[in-house]
Amino acid sequence: MRHSHQSRCIPDSFALTLYEYLESQGITAEQVLDHPRPSPTADAFGSMPIELWSHLLQRAASHLNDPQLGLRLGCTISARHTGILGYLLMASQTLEEALTQIHKYQRLIYDVTPMVVRRRNTHVDLVWDAEHGCPGALVDETAITALVQFCRNLADEQIRPIEVHFVNPYPDNIRPYLDYFGCPVSFAQPETIVRLERSALQTHLSTADPAMLKLMQQQADVLLSELPEVPPIVDQVRRLIGRMLHERELGIEPVSRAMNMSPRTIQRRLKEADTCLRDEIAAVREEIAKRYLKETRLPIVDIAILLGYSEHSAFTRSFIRWTGQTPNHFRRQSRAG
Repeated sequence: MRHSHQSRCIPDSFALTLYEYLESQGITAEQVLDHPRPSPTADAFGSMPIELWSHLLQRAASHLNDPQLGLRLGCTISARHTGILGYLLMASQTLEEALTQIHKYQRLIYDVTPMVVRRRNTHVDLVWDAEHGCPGALVDETAITALVQFCRNLADEQIRPIEVHFVNPYPDNIRPYLDYFGCPVSFAQPETIVRLERSALQTHLSTADPAMLKLMQQQADVLLSELPEVPPIVDQVRRLIGRMLHERELGIEPVSRAMNMSPRTIQRRLKEADTCLRDEIAAVREEIAKRYLKETRLPIVDIAILLGYSEHSAFTRSFIRWTGQTPNHFRRQSRAG
């Protein structure tokens, strides 16, 4: 049995920040991004794959000639961009309680890399590891800036982290990062970390509403329960496959090396999860192919290359086997609907 593939996603409501930012600069967003504007009434479920989000950010940064776009974009975040989670945070009593809600319900807004909370005597570390993939500097910086900005909005004060770490390489100019975060900022680190003073987390929120918090938690629990779950080994293998697709080096040997696990162990654990590596490669390719066909105007030959095919004819044969129709027919049908 093959588990349905779950792509790393963000909600359309969060992606809308990029379109609004470009328009505030007097730029026609859809023309620059070559992608339709997301619906402002999007629900809490992630519907834009992180690969597409990264692509759109890169297009915008290139057009603006602005490598610090993530900083500027994250500053524009508001509750309406974060769906139910934003209103749940606003109803919390303190910043610490709000961060607890983020930890529990993060998948509703940023289903990319799980957040780990490390509590110490004087500070709290919010941590995102690199094992689930590195979506890129623009994606990371937009997300971390949005998190810090949302905390500042909630607290009605200039919350300053103790320090911030990014896994991405050092930028040419670090000054904008120091100015925004107001603390030491390091790059090329093993983990992404936002370190906050515990005393700052006790800040009482003026928007606190216990009754609303309870209602929002109930609704968020329902939404969270409806998100698909897969066994950890399957999730780990799929994320790795997604990063290796374009390398055209997909097989048990390179996968086992990347996971630092023997081929026999990977095969056994996948079998215990009622799947196999070949099925998971196909699942990832099928899901990403459908996303690209639905949501971009990339030529079929380019999609084939991105998925690791040496010839687009091989991709077409695979897609027909998965869906019963050609990529072009699938694309036309999707847009007609």
